[in-house]
Amino acid sequence: MAATISTVPQYSRMVDDQGVEMQPEHASHMGDSELTPLNYTRLAQQSLAQPQQSSAIKTGVTPAGDHSKWPVAILAGLVLTAVALVAAVVAANPGIFRTEFKTQFLLVGDWGRDGTQNQSAVAALMATVADAARPDFILSMGDNFYESGLLSVNDPQFMSSFTNVYDAPSLQVPWHAILGNHDYGECWTEEECAGASAQCTGLPDCYLSPLHQLDVFLWEQDWRWHCERNFMLSLGNGAVDLFFVDTNPGMIEYQTAAFANNTGGILQQSWQENLLELETQLARSTAQWKLVIGHHPVRRNNRPNNNMDLLPTLETILEKYGVQAYFCGHEHNLQYLHQQDSSVHYVVSGGGSLTDYSPIVHYDNGGSQFQYWGSGEMMPDSTG
Repeated sequence: MAATISTVPQYSRMVDDQGVEMQPEHASHMGDSELTPLNYTRLAQQSLAQPQQSSAIKTGVTPAGDHSKWPVAILAGLVLTAVALVAAVVAANPGIFRTEFKTQFLLVGDWGRDGTQNQSAVAALMATVADAARPDFILSMGDNFYESGLLSVNDPQFMSSFTNVYDAPSLQVPWHAILGNHDYGECWTEEECAGASAQCTGLPDCYLSPLHQLDVFLWEQDWRWHCERNFMLSLGNGAVDLFFVDTNPGMIEYQTAAFANNTGGILQQSWQENLLELETQLARSTAQWKLVIGHHPVRRNNRPNNNMDLLPTLETILEKYGVQAYFCGHEHNLQYLHQQDSSVHYVVSGGGSLTDYSPIVHYDNGGSQFQYWGSGEMMPDSTG
């Protein structure tokens, strides 16, 4: 099982845990990188196989078509097709996906900016990938609407950031979404919250709250939309289970932020209850393949440390129940991390719009298999 990835290399700085610069393993500096077209992709091949098993992600030149003049940053953060990630990871267990079951889905996070900040460009790439891959659904890892979520169920941003942006025929499939911190109505001071709420002046039922995205009224406006805090999807007659968990209550710094007091906000949630619900669902699952989706990363290499708010609690549960992959966003780049002694493969796909630009510092927090701060796409072959 293989996946073809088209990427444009960008320069990055690597440092160790003391902040000392290291030689990047795959560093590349192509001069005016922000103006480098996609068809300058370099060839590289990276094996993600476990010992005595074979699998490859082939990274190579893919014709850029009409997008050949887009700058490097435009598609950064991409749109990983989750099935491509599954292809890279599942190849270690080729018997999991049998011939009678095949599913494909796109994975995207951190996107809703009214089509600006490269969102429309990424949507165009998603459409191109979907034309070929024919995904069954799309997963959104949160931060669906910037900067402070939706202000009501009638907020025009639902149309301008979702319906009107992802309007390609190939993207007319169900979207299963979770909440990110911006969807909670993020604002860190009372002054910021007042400024964000000023748009509600004179409008009924308009206020900062994550509840708007959970309202069935949005589904009535666009049948694709499905957003919940914590839920589960079972595929292929129970062969694959997807578990969605709201990680926002687990972030300690959010507890004292002004937006924690929003209606339906952080202080009205319980991280312990979310973990308990996730563990209960995992314990009951008989699926051969268990995938968990959350907004915040557990492990990452673009910050000095892994996410210590989630690592001691969430990773323990993932390991205990043999979860094979954890998909997330929040960091505006692409990362794939896997510790040799762990069952869990961590995939960060948070570049649905605004992304990290070079030069980027890469911290060696361990387990890094792939990282990319620029543009790219994946075309999987997931036939069982």
